[in-house]
Amino acid sequence: MAVVAFVGLFFRDRAVLTAFLPPTPWIESLGAGVITGAFALAIMGGLLVIPAVRDLQRWQAGMIQGWTVVDAVAVAVFSGLAEEALIRVLLQPWIGLVAAAILFALLHIVPDRRLWVWPVFALALGLVFGLVYEGWGYPAAATAHIVVNMVSLLLLRRRTTKKI
Repeated sequence: MAVVAFVGLFFRDRAVLTAFLPPTPWIESLGAGVITGAFALAIMGGLLVIPAVRDLQRWQAGMIQGWTVVDAVAVAVFSGLAEEALIRVLLQPWIGLVAAAILFALLHIVPDRRLWVWPVFALALGLVFGLVYEGWGYPAAATAHIVVNMVSLLLLRRRTTKKI
């Protein structure tokens, strides 16, 4: 995804790397990302009372069974950086916030209908990450995405290793 984003940005605008710079100071951008990620995690944790959310969590735990901490961190970092590069930096300025969030949700559809809540979460987070991108730039959106992915994956990993 990151390669597609860089190639697309190269053809759209020769100043590829400037698209990744925050419009605010770096510390403000990164701080906005951490706060957004923490807020999103708190809301997601509160939604665990919903059976469909618990089903999704069980399915995701099964998907990462056997992962090491390094695996979880690597997936969180690289997926957050790549998805935000593609969706926010390349596509959102071209297709708009809502269309980018819908595309982000579509990337999170899985064949099992019982897991319908994942693309719904992705749509909501896509809107939030998109708004964060518009206010604080790519570093904020990528940081928020990484925080959500990393904490979620590490908690799921902890849950799977306790059962073994």
